[in-house]
Amino acid sequence: MKIELQPTETAIDTWSINYVGPDSRIATGKLTVTNQRLLFLPQNAADSLSLSVYNRKGLIVLDKSDMKAIVPQKSFLSKKVLITMADDSLHTFNYGVMNIDKLLAAIQNS
Repeated sequence: MKIELQPTETAIDTWSINYVGPDSRIATGKLTVTNQRLLFLPQNAADSLSLSVYNRKGLIVLDKSDMKAIVPQKSFLSKKVLITMADDSLHTFNYGVMNIDKLLAAIQNS
């Protein structure tokens, strides 16, 4: 599925990453960070995750303007970015042992 950007939106970068949603379910997929949103497309079927942020095509969309907190968590074997949204839902992007500095900078860029 090709991700459609809004007219004033530009893509910053894309990562293959693990996502943990507000219901604690885990999905692996592609995260595209733009200047306005985070777009996560899971590799598995959308039916396997029951998240209210899913649209019909399985894409998870997080608007940067709705982000309340962006917190990096770094340990030796786990690098994560935890995002708290305006509705207090928690979304975690886990990049495993890989460096998250570029991902964090892209998320913070608007």
